[in-house]
Order: sequence, then C-alpha cells, then structure tokens
Amino acid sequence: MTTLTIKTNALDNNIRIIKRLANGAKVIAVLKGNAYGLGLTKFASFLQSKGIDNYGVTELSDAVTLRRNGIKGNILLMTPLYNSEDITTAIDHDITLSITSTDCAHVIDETAAYMNHPTVHAHLCIDTGFGRYGFLCSEEKQIADTVQSLRHVRITGIFSHFHAAACRNEYYVKKQFQDFTHLCDTLQKDGIPVGIRHISSSTSMIKYPSMNLDAIRIGSAFLGRLAVPNDYGFHEVCNLSACVDDIYELPVGHNIGYGHSFKLSHNTKTAVISVGYYHGLGIERHTDFRTNFFSPIRIYYKLKGTFHKKSPAASFKDCRLPVLGQISMNSVIVDTTGCNISVGDMVTFPINPIFVNSAVPRVYM
Repeated sequence: MTTLTIKTNALDNNIRIIKRLANGAKVIAVLKGNAYGLGLTKFASFLQSKGIDNYGVTELSDAVTLRRNGIKGNILLMTPLYNSEDITTAIDHDITLSITSTDCAHVIDETAAYMNHPTVHAHLCIDTGFGRYGFLCSEEKQIADTVQSLRHVRITGIFSHFHAAACRNEYYVKKQFQDFTHLCDTLQKDGIPVGIRHISSSTSMIKYPSMNLDAIRIGSAFLGRLAVPNDYGFHEVCNLSACVDDIYELPVGHNIGYGHSFKLSHNTKTAVISVGYYHGLGIERHTDFRTNFFSPIRIYYKLKGTFHKKSPAASFKDCRLPVLGQISMNSVIVDTTGCNISVGDMVTFPINPIFVNSAVPRVYM
C-alpha cells in the first residue's frame, strides 16, 4: 500500500526548535489543509502529546472533527462565520471565533444571546495589508465601538498576517508590524481588551524573532519546509512509501511512459512503482514570493528551474533510483540498474505532504 510516512523523530526535532525560537510565546499550530498534509487528527494528537495545545484552523468542519476526536485546548477558527447555525455549532464545540467586521461580531453576539450562552471567546482579525479578512488598522473607533457593544462575547486575542515575510525587502513586514502593534496599543489605552497578540508565522519566527509578540502561528516549520535558509537544523519529516510492482530488463532505445518523450540511452533494469501523481508525486508549487513578477531575479530563478530541474528519484537502502519518463496517475518507472531490489520491496520518495492525496494513509513512525 502507498503510504505517507511521517518520521516522529524528525517532528520531535522540529518541535524542540520551534519552542526554542518561540522564546516564551505561545505556539499556535495551524492545521489547515489537512494539517499541511500530515493528517488533521493524527497530527493534532501528536502535538497534544508534546504539550502544544493551541490550534488554528480555517474550516469549521475541521474544528468540530478535532473536538470529536478528543483534542482539548484552544481551537481558533481563523475565518469568519455569519450563519447562525454554524455559529451555534462552533459555540457548542467550544471553538474560539474570529471577528472580521462589525456585522460578524453582531451575529455572533446575537446567536450567543439566543443560546443563552454567557461568554463566547473570539479574536479580532485585523487586515494590515494582506487584503484577506479583517478590520482595517484605520478603523480604530469602529473596532472599539464594536467590542464595547458586545454582551456575550469576550475578546481573548487579536491577530493579523504578514504578506511578505519571505521577501528580501523588509519594509512591508516592518510596516505591517508597526501598524498592528500601534492599533493594539491604542485599543488597550482606550480600555479595549485585546488578549494575546499574534502576527508571526513560520518564516517571520526565523527572520524577525522580535515580532513574536504573545503567540506565533506555525505550519510549514513543523514540516521542516521553510521559505528561508534552514540554519537551525529543521528536518523534513515525510516520505511517500510505495511498493515495487514489477521489474524488467529493457533494451537501449525503448520508450518509457506517456508522450513518446523519453527513450532509454542504454540497456536498463527498470522497476514499476505503484505511486503516481494521483498520490501527489511530482506535484510542485511554483509560487515565488521573493521578488516582483517581472523582475530579473524572478526570471532567473524560473529559467534556472526550467533548465536545471533536478530529476525526482526514489530511495531504496543506499540506492538512488531516478524516475524515467513522465509520471503516470498511479505508477512511475524508475531506473534500478545496479541495485539489488525485488518485487514487493518498498521504496521512498521525498515529498511535500500538502500535495499528497488525503486518501493516502498517514503512518507515524
């Protein structure tokens, strides 16, 4: 069976580093996208066993699933709810809600009043320049008036999100941080509680440790996959494991895979592996946050990736098994020349777990 293998010793290593870099700030584990591919409930349970008990999700269904599977601690839904039925569900499962507008706040307060619920916990969401959810920093009076009007909602936090933490130009990060902290200070001076302040992510935790504030929201750092140089010893935590279905001796010039695009340059021992793009193999993310779209630097990296793209390969014991030809939906062909490998052996591929089909079992080892 094809499985996503998660190495718990690598996860332990990354968690220790994150806690050290947090330097006293709370760690909010962001579990969006099936916990970045690590498996929502399995990863949350693992984190809970390691003393991390603050979580962030973007889907109400994920929050409910976590509660129903025994996850304690604080669960923050980082997206707004406007439907009273959804809000009722969230309140029933003790989910901390996000308030992104005055209307959002009022419908939460009205729903809690209807339920006769004394105190719903919520975080204020602030748009400092991302353009995705939240009050604008300039809306200080509206935010204050909104919070003061609430009777059944307690503000336990306030947050925003950097949009350029991985970029070389530090101006935007510093501007967002300055605007966010100024707003927090202003609200507190006016007697408006803000609770824990959080704006930092995996990238900014490393690049801008002074911006950690009261909590940091961490996702990709758990995986050891960073948008900045890894100078701290993070380990990648995942491999895609799959079985050798068959082995062949193929002659020079033989076609491999779809498209008639690859021919063997020499007699080759090949193996067919039961894994393909359906499982996430060969899927890549091409977004590049480092530079402007038409900058020479961006064009350079795009060309470099086109002409010097490293061929994917499987690993078996001490052997590197290069992929030959195009990856199929459920299979891939690799070069096993010189490797003592047999039908039924398991090989592994390095992979970004976020692209691995959710139907693929997650195995923690």
